[in-house]
Amino acid sequence: MNINYEVRETEYYGKGLYTKEDVKKGTCIWRYKLNENVFEYNEEQSIAYLKSLPDLMVQQRFLDASFGKGNVLALIIDDGQYVNHAVFPVCNCKTDMNTGHCYAIQDISAGKQIFEDYTSFSHPPFLYPLLKLYDCEPTYYELPEQ
Repeated sequence: MNINYEVRETEYYGKGLYTKEDVKKGTCIWRYKLNENVFEYNEEQSIAYLKSLPDLMVQQRFLDASFGKGNVLALIIDDGQYVNHAVFPVCNCKTDMNTGHCYAIQDISAGKQIFEDYTSFSHPPFLYPLLKLYDCEPTYYELPEQ
């Protein structure tokens, strides 16, 4: 994380990420560091990894915590995983999707929760059948017809 923050329990989302100081628009909040704070899985790797997990709850957590980045699923393994979804986000990765870095798209006051819009990610087509198979379709957007 590139900002001063804390992880706290939220009213609706479990854990969330909160700023501890003001963050200016354009600030890089989080950096995507492949094989350091995020792992990428192609279709074959995603299916194999899901099958290796011990139970449905852990499989659902993997799918819920992953996001699409082109033709792969990306799994954040540091505190960046606590950035929750909102229709009106304060940051996004779409501004720099080649790197996956997350930037503030507005000024954020100290104490505010960091949100991004999950629907802006480029989910790989193989994700949708997996969400249905493991009974963890999102409630905040409709899956495309397959």
